[in-house]
Amino acid sequence: MRTQAPEPQIAIPAPPLPPVLLSSRLVVTGILAAGLALLTVVLALTGLDYWSTRQSMLQDSRVEAAIVADNIAAAVMFRDARTANEMLAALKSSPMVLGAGVYDAQGLLLAHYTRGPGDSFPATLAAAGMGGLTERAGVSVLEIARPVETAGVAEGTLYFRKSMRAVYSRLAIRFVSALLIAGCVMAMAAAMVLRSQAAVRNAENRLHALAHTDAVTGTGNRHAFNERLAAAIEAARDQGTRVALVYIDLDNFKTLNDTFGHAAGDGLLRQVARRLQSVVRSTDAISRLGGDEFAVILPLDMDDAALNTYGQRIVGTFHHSFTEVGQQMTMTCSAGIATFPGDAADMDGLVSNADTAMYRAKEMGKNRCVRFDASMNQAVVRRQAIEHALRAALQQSEGLALHYQPLFAATDRALVGAEALLRWSHAELGNVSPLEAVMVAEDCGLIVPLGYWVMRTACRDAARWQAGGPLRVSVNISARQLGDPQFLERVMDILREEGLPAHLLEIELTETVLMDNMEAGAHTLHRLSQLGIHLAIDDFGTGYSSLAYLRQLPMRRLKIDRSFVKDLPGQEHSRTIVTAIVALAHGLGLQITAEGVETPEQADYLVRQGCDVLQGYLFARPMPVGEFQAQLQEGTARRGV
Repeated sequence: MRTQAPEPQIAIPAPPLPPVLLSSRLVVTGILAAGLALLTVVLALTGLDYWSTRQSMLQDSRVEAAIVADNIAAAVMFRDARTANEMLAALKSSPMVLGAGVYDAQGLLLAHYTRGPGDSFPATLAAAGMGGLTERAGVSVLEIARPVETAGVAEGTLYFRKSMRAVYSRLAIRFVSALLIAGCVMAMAAAMVLRSQAAVRNAENRLHALAHTDAVTGTGNRHAFNERLAAAIEAARDQGTRVALVYIDLDNFKTLNDTFGHAAGDGLLRQVARRLQSVVRSTDAISRLGGDEFAVILPLDMDDAALNTYGQRIVGTFHHSFTEVGQQMTMTCSAGIATFPGDAADMDGLVSNADTAMYRAKEMGKNRCVRFDASMNQAVVRRQAIEHALRAALQQSEGLALHYQPLFAATDRALVGAEALLRWSHAELGNVSPLEAVMVAEDCGLIVPLGYWVMRTACRDAARWQAGGPLRVSVNISARQLGDPQFLERVMDILREEGLPAHLLEIELTETVLMDNMEAGAHTLHRLSQLGIHLAIDDFGTGYSSLAYLRQLPMRRLKIDRSFVKDLPGQEHSRTIVTAIVALAHGLGLQITAEGVETPEQADYLVRQGCDVLQGYLFARPMPVGEFQAQLQEGTARRGV
């Protein structure tokens, strides 16, 4: 693929994920606030615990001092220092007592106890620094002065010190325990919140994926397509680059889907997606827009020639048959290309113009890729007008008519039948060609009701001209009409209601119609043949040209396409093809009709080759039913010379 000088590459981003339901900042703030509140509670409880423990310790110390004072009163009264020391030494069993002493009535130290051997102790009560206080609770030491009395007479004073370390140790243990518990609770809460947040995020991601992914093919869906195309156009607008859109519609997919079932149809769509992925670049985005429509968004970093080659490569990936449910299926696609900003200034215009180019590809015969041109918009307007007018015409039975082209026996030029050909004249649109009308009808879903209108009208007209002798009327049917589950019943109803014998109706089908409906249509065709209806293959040689269906289906006639007749007898290639078709048909017991006969030389050659029926301008042009009936009544239908 030839590319231009480097242009900035457009990175087409994936559809952005939606913001998380709970932002990380909000979650962190909430956890910190909860932690601060919990810490405040822990501190408040610790303070309350400290106050209550201190009060409890003070009360216990008062009781302990009262007991010691009562027990040591006798020793103080008799100034028995040894006994007093022994009694004070008993306080060593209380780990919180740092020291204790007893003073006589003059405030002189009589006896004392210290926990450490080298610890000093005030020699006088005044040196203890109580200043007349009975108790003093400091930060680290609790001091108590208790009078020693005998019979209500003060003999001295008991003084001791207690350490507050045990209180703080207990408070520290409780505080740390509370912090650990609070931390565990916060950790569990944070874990639960984060887990919930992750679950929400995963759910959102899954929902986002479901909302942006086609369930059948796994490609992007229409929602993803809209986001990606909008992002690509915005990036191209900012960077001064271009974007191309390839709009793809599968040809005859509905027929295959109706014939083989929706499961097979889904399988075909998945195969189509895989084939598209195999030919596009990693920077290109594929989306299924719904039904049998796909789109490819690509950064336009190539010239027009390379872009056309790109589109043809997409179409070319359909040239190989598909295998699904054990059946080989042939399917093509029609594609249209439009560019931004060359063909459209915004997203809606780009999509519309690519779609217009795709429909132009279908009008040109399908199985191709077409670049958008501004003149195509006029065709779109006309197509929409034709669709609207055709709906009205079918509802009101106005404007539509059939012309009949006579069919003549090759040997004696006897009139043997006529082919019904659609004609449509509209007050505003003028004369709409049958090809244009049929293509619009196929695209908008009107081909089935239009086909039944043609068949009913042809059978009604044919029933009227049977007074001059039996003449068959040939009617063309479409693939969708053959695929209609009610087709057989509708045909039988039309024959009965219009009064036409079944053997005077000939149904013409193209090779493409036959191959697209081989499995589902075979039963219907056999039932039609059993009713006496003649079946013919129209435009033989221009389609699949498979010999298998000629043996499997109850066909009675082959019609040689006019493209092989127009160069007779001068061109050898055409002579070889016609000779082979006639030999093949007669070998299978089929009759041959040659259409498009315009010269006596062509007629003579076809007669010599063994053709059974001739049709063409040499004998008669298509004519309105009134003119055809008039010629039948007068017996003046024109014959060739």
